[in-house]
Amino acid sequence: MITIRKDTEIKNIRLSLAKPDKTKIANIDEVLNPTVTLNHGSSVHELSFSIPLKATYDGVIKRNHVVDLLKPWYLIKTEFYGLTIWFIITKRTKSFSSEMDTVQVECRSLQHELSRISVLKYEETSKNLLEVVTDCLKNTSWTVGYIDTLFNIKRRQFDVSSTNKLDFLYSICEKFDAVPVFDTVKETVSFYKESDISKYKGLKLNPRQYMISMDDSDDADELVTRLYATGKDGISINSVNPTGQSYIDDFSYFLFPFQRDEQRNVISHSAYMPDELCHAILDYNDLVNNEGNAFNKLLTQKNESESRLTELKNELYILDLEVQKLLDRIEVAKKAGDDTSKLKAQLAIKQKAVAEKKNQIDAIESTISQISASISKLKEKLSFENNFSENKQKLLSRFISTTEWSNDSIYDENELYDDANEELESRNTPPVNITLNIVNFFNCLSEKHNWDRLSLGDIVRVQQNDLNTDIKAILSAITIDFEQSNIGVTITNGKRVQSDFEKIIKTVYRTNKISTELNKRKIEWDKVTENFNIRNDRISVQPAPPIIASDGTAITHKVNDNGSVDITIQWNYVESNEDKYNIDGFEVYLHGSDDNEEYTFGSVQASENLQNVKYDRRTATFTGLPSNMYYTIGVQAYRRVDADIDNNQILLSDIVKSNHPSENPYLPTPSIEVKGSLSGKVNGLYTISTEAKPEDPETGTIWIDPKTNKQELFNGEEWIVSSAGSADSLNGFSASTTTSPNSIPVRNESGIISGSIDGNAELLGGRAASDYALAENIPVPPKFAKGTYTGDGTPSKQIPLAFTPDLVKITPISTEDTQLVIENQLGGYAYQVTSTGLSLIGGDLSYGALGTNLFITGSDSNCRGNKLNVKYIWEAYQQN
Repeated sequence: MITIRKDTEIKNIRLSLAKPDKTKIANIDEVLNPTVTLNHGSSVHELSFSIPLKATYDGVIKRNHVVDLLKPWYLIKTEFYGLTIWFIITKRTKSFSSEMDTVQVECRSLQHELSRISVLKYEETSKNLLEVVTDCLKNTSWTVGYIDTLFNIKRRQFDVSSTNKLDFLYSICEKFDAVPVFDTVKETVSFYKESDISKYKGLKLNPRQYMISMDDSDDADELVTRLYATGKDGISINSVNPTGQSYIDDFSYFLFPFQRDEQRNVISHSAYMPDELCHAILDYNDLVNNEGNAFNKLLTQKNESESRLTELKNELYILDLEVQKLLDRIEVAKKAGDDTSKLKAQLAIKQKAVAEKKNQIDAIESTISQISASISKLKEKLSFENNFSENKQKLLSRFISTTEWSNDSIYDENELYDDANEELESRNTPPVNITLNIVNFFNCLSEKHNWDRLSLGDIVRVQQNDLNTDIKAILSAITIDFEQSNIGVTITNGKRVQSDFEKIIKTVYRTNKISTELNKRKIEWDKVTENFNIRNDRISVQPAPPIIASDGTAITHKVNDNGSVDITIQWNYVESNEDKYNIDGFEVYLHGSDDNEEYTFGSVQASENLQNVKYDRRTATFTGLPSNMYYTIGVQAYRRVDADIDNNQILLSDIVKSNHPSENPYLPTPSIEVKGSLSGKVNGLYTISTEAKPEDPETGTIWIDPKTNKQELFNGEEWIVSSAGSADSLNGFSASTTTSPNSIPVRNESGIISGSIDGNAELLGGRAASDYALAENIPVPPKFAKGTYTGDGTPSKQIPLAFTPDLVKITPISTEDTQLVIENQLGGYAYQVTSTGLSLIGGDLSYGALGTNLFITGSDSNCRGNKLNVKYIWEAYQQN
């Protein structure tokens, strides 16, 4: 995210040349026509400039030494308006003219180097964002920065070939609906939700404020009213679409502002459609909404019947095999002259079972035929042709604009239908495409209050009354010409501003999504699972389920520095030669929710994570998950089989879950323990613990000084002291050794101490301290001690003291542990970050305790305050 800070000094652009390893070669002083274009999302930034072929050195005109240093793929470091961005030289053009010989340089931002690295083949069935991006950036100088933990709950399939790492990275963002943010200084890529970046900060651009010129175009070719949707393996939305069609319609743009009352009297007319066509569309929508549930029930019944039919046919196949075996045995017995009466009796039983199974199959097939007939009848009732006359169809055809949309990562009809509706909603009006020239108010100190409101990805409002333009849209590009006084701005992907009345009217223009119970998992099992043992492919016995411990020890988690957690589940499985234990592996499912309620797998499959585990493993880990969500985790065994055993070529056990209350669902932690050098976004706040205060913080950054524990919050304009620090300071102000008795605190308008007025501690009322008689009850000064030790990895380590402490603080010199604050014998606390700031968590012996002339580290297996080979600094206080 690129934001101009309000405290930035106004400076012209500064360029320097460096080798590909960022080793500086020279400053580029004489720059002509420098222009920077900053792009939001999946586009690189661009830089262009020229330098003269000759320059003046000590009054003498010579060849510009920078000309010979400039080489393709060298780097340009740009500094402007408090920003630092690295670029790669991609094109160099030497130009001759009668006025001046120049070298023109075109550059792209540093992430462009990823486009040089090919991705020949990448195929994965189930990866979250952290996992796939880590794979993508492997063997490059780039690393993963911040990732919104909600992206790590989702899993997507990838089948990529003949591309490059940059394009692959952009396609990953597209699959997860993530916005990439590249830091060319640290060479990290972070991933945000669009809603976290695109916020309206109140900036309005109009002729009275900054606007010089504007082009607002409506491109009718981009308008879509009918969308065909397909997912993985060609699945469609027929089963969840009330019309039963593979497409959805939305004629809202052309219907508006048509409105009618209950008696079908027209209140307002459409700007495009005749009244009879508007009536027909709304009548059709009402019919679909009313009959949609009936259509869904029929589809559900048919799905259940077809599943039962498959089971019966598999059972019949096994019975037919058994009949054939008995016939073979009878023939063998006849030839040997043996008695065949018992075998014939067994054969009669099996043949009777076969006849009964065929009768069941006939009954199910008859039921399916009846359901199919009912579906066909209802489809005919809901068909487009039966609800629109030939004349109305001709009229409506003028307003049908069709396109196809697919997402091969979606295998669930519900998710596909929901995403298709969102896609159509983004296309059912002509897209916003506005280009502006505005005053470069970054050069105006009087306008610094608006500097941070014109950031890439922000939502801005554009108003031009004469052109009837009133739009809130995303700022997608900023072009700064440093030799001109204006800035080029591109606004895209937004919506025309609608009144509440307009929004209400348009809700009746669409059909409603129906509720569905179709939960058959759309998974291509031959790609999801691995067949480790082809010798068991003929075993038709259902696998036995895994065993999960019921004592609350099956699920554990690890807290990461960025506030996310890695959750691990363990299970057991019987080692036996029985067919039911002869498996190929395990499928592990995870579902996250904000609600503390047990989840039933199969309810909302689009929100379920799926991980494949080899048959000899008994553990699985899900990485980078939000820490404050409730997780339901299930495990099932599977066996790959031949197609004649099962149509899906896989047999699955029941999904088992932990039955311990603390693990079903499982809440890792409602808050995050702050680690030694935590730097990341937690609950909407960025927490950074460094010795130097950040120079370019984002709004919402919390900085913790590791030396004083002083905490400050950056509100977008200034740093605000938000908590008291250590016992040696107050809000970061250290106590004076000579004047503190006479210090008068000075508070600002918020009541925060921002300074002090100090007197002379050696004189009071013009008299020395020796002139005053000391009272007998003057308290003994408090005791203080400090020291260091290295942890040995044992619980309840005792650290001796020369006095009995009232307060002890233990600080690790590592990210592996948290800072402890211990104030009594019952237990200590650790720092945590919540949405309201810094606070404490704990209150028991696992966070340490005080004792007589000693203090004790954490008592449990976490060994807080005494982790192996971690160095600690401790401070102990006694207030007499």
